[in-house]
Amino acid sequence: MAKLGFVGLGVMGGNMVARLLEKGHTVTGYNRTKSKAQSLIDRGMKWTDSPRAVAEASDVVFTMVTNAAALAAIHDGPDGLLAGLSAGNF
Repeated sequence: MAKLGFVGLGVMGGNMVARLLEKGHTVTGYNRTKSKAQSLIDRGMKWTDSPRAVAEASDVVFTMVTNAAALAAIHDGPDGLLAGLSAGNF
């Protein structure tokens, strides 16, 4: 199975990750507030401290954030998803 990554673990993203974990997938995740992801961590989700680390650990990354500004915040900068991509990953 592919190594899956997920950024944005609110109600919708969290439920999606819970289903993926139930089906036996390996999921690495990040959320701005770690405490909101604790139940997923307890179920086996691997936690990282940045979107970049999610990209580095994953074959496929899903994002579930509120709006365009939030999407830019997780993609851009030295800790963003784009910084975690390696050659051939996009």
